[in-house]
Amino acid sequence: MTKRRDKSYAIDQCALYRCSTRKKLFKLLQTSSEKFAELKAASNLYKPLRKKKKDGTFRPVLAPRGDLKRIQRRIGELLLRVKTPDYLMSPVRGRSNIDNAARHRGAAAFHLLDIEDFYPSCTASKVAWFFGKCLGCPPDVVKVLLDLTTLNGVLPAGSPASPSLAFWAYADMWDEIDQLTSDAGCQVSVYVDDITVSGQSVPGVLIHAIKERLAHHGHSFKASKEIGQINAPVVVTGVVVRDRSLLMPNVQHLERHKLRVEVAKLPEGYEKAQKMASLIGREGTERQILARNDVP
Repeated sequence: MTKRRDKSYAIDQCALYRCSTRKKLFKLLQTSSEKFAELKAASNLYKPLRKKKKDGTFRPVLAPRGDLKRIQRRIGELLLRVKTPDYLMSPVRGRSNIDNAARHRGAAAFHLLDIEDFYPSCTASKVAWFFGKCLGCPPDVVKVLLDLTTLNGVLPAGSPASPSLAFWAYADMWDEIDQLTSDAGCQVSVYVDDITVSGQSVPGVLIHAIKERLAHHGHSFKASKEIGQINAPVVVTGVVVRDRSLLMPNVQHLERHKLRVEVAKLPEGYEKAQKMASLIGREGTERQILARNDVP
C-alpha cells in the first residue's frame, strides 16, 4: 500500500492552493499569527554557517532558527507532495543522484552545466509569482509566505523550503529548457542546480539556447564546471555513466580504500565506529549504483 507521504498530487490539489486567508494559512502551517509577529520582530532568525561539499570545499548557508525552520519544513513538505515533471530529479521524494545519472544511460554525448549561486539568484518576486499566480493565493497570504521563506529578497540557502521553491518559482524556465532539449532530440535532467543534457549528439546551438534561457530568468552558469563529453565516460551527479552502465567514480574507490586502511589500524572506540559507518555507507552506495545496471 502506498503511504500518504509518498503520493503526489496535481498542483491544484496542494494544500496551499487558493489558501484564501492568513488565518487558514497559519492553521495549515501549524503556527499562529502571534508566532508570525514574533518572527517578524526578531533580528536573529538566521545563523551563517559553512557546509562542507563532497569536493572538500565549503558552501555558505544561512541556518534558520528552530521555530522558523519548523514552519519552513512544513511548507517544504507540502510542496514535496506536488507532482513534478519527469526531468526533475531533486528535490523529489523517491529520486536520487543515482536516478539522475540513470536517466542518461545509453547516450553518446553529454553536456553538464552548474548554475552559479543558485539560491541567491532565486528572487522573492519569482517566489511571489509562484504563490500568487500558480497557487492562487491572495496578496496578504503571499506576503506572509514571502516573509517566512525569503531573506533580503532571495531564497536563503539552508531553509528547508528553498529547494522546492527554487524549482517551482522557476518552473516556467525549466519547462522552456525541457522543450528546447526535446525539440533537439535530446533529454535533460535537473538535480537542484545541476543540469545534464544528453543524446546521440548535443548541438552547440541547444546549449547556447539553454544558457540564454538561464540568463533571461536571472541565472548564470559556472564556466569552470561546464563539461562537454562525446563517446567517453562522464560523471553525472557523482555517478559514472559509461555506455549503458553506471559505476562508482575512481575517486570514491580510492577514498573507500583509505577508509579500510584507517579502520584496520584504529583501536576499538568511537573514531573507529564512525569511520566504519562511513565505510559501510560507501559500500552501500556502490551496491545501489550497480543494482541500477540490472534495471532496463
